Amino acid sequence: MKNIFTLVIIAAIILLGYVSCYAVPLEGQIDGLKRGTNSVGGTVWYSSYMQLNTPRNFMKGEQLRITLRGKAKRVYVRLLPKGADATTSIGIIGKRIRVPQNGVITVKLESTYRNIQQISVHSGREAFAKGLSLFNDIADIVSIDVSMGK
Repeated sequence: MKNIFTLVIIAAIILLGYVSCYAVPLEGQIDGLKRGTNSVGGTVWYSSYMQLNTPRNFMKGEQLRITLRGKAKRVYVRLLPKGADATTSIGIIGKRIRVPQNGVITVKLESTYRNIQQISVHSGREAFAKGLSLFNDIADIVSIDVSMGK
């Protein structure tokens, strides 16, 4: 009996380690591209976002794997807390991120983000007065997965 119990515990630990290595899709509503202009006119920014079904905490070390479509070469990613004003830069993660040819970016969280209601990707020439590139194009979210970092 003791051997069976030990075997079950070992199997559970192995399975837990196996499962924690893989990404889990986030659940929420993905909204299409929103466009904006600057005071001179012309479209200069785009955003696409996922409104999470329920707010959640993202822990330091977790990774977001965001699949994008579009031709943007650089983007900003934002984790917007519940109740925060979406027209501000609150929650922007670090610096601009280069988008590889396959359109999949990985964002390793360097700190904990609490009570997050929305994840957004910002593309175009600028986002919240932060430059991306004069010739940068659009990026539209297809899916977002979260996993523990390595």
